[in-house]
Amino acid sequence: MTVTEPANDSITVNATIARKQDDLPRFVVIPSLALAPWSLTGTTLVEVTLDDVAVARRTVKRWDADRWFFNITQKDCARTGCKVGDSVSITMRRASDALPAELEALLLKDAAAARAWQQFTPSRQRMLREHVAAARHAATRERRARRALCPSPPPE
Repeated sequence: MTVTEPANDSITVNATIARKQDDLPRFVVIPSLALAPWSLTGTTLVEVTLDDVAVARRTVKRWDADRWFFNITQKDCARTGCKVGDSVSITMRRASDALPAELEALLLKDAAAARAWQQFTPSRQRMLREHVAAARHAATRERRARRALCPSPPPE
């Protein structure tokens, strides 16, 4: 495993795509030392490239004190031409944790939505933030935020 010093808040490592068994997802293991500049304390969202091909956002998760990992999908492998056992160059950049404008506006103007948001775990907040941000249109982002944080009144 080769680790390159971070440039512009990105970290590049060479790692091997692994899989425990055929019915489980592929993954790569990242040494904790490689991620030390980020001082991670828990699951973190990163933007990933495999062999200079942008794949998608992934969550880097702690495996143990010495290692972190993230999953590699079949789609990732198809796009990059890699397979289990291949060594790949992985570049990771921390994804923004800024709230989408529609979610932020809802939290500012609706106290019940803000209370609901505060009740969510950091993991659930991250999942909702990503779900809202993934929508292409502002109206869809607003609708997703509202549905998650402002439950509809019970039927009469």
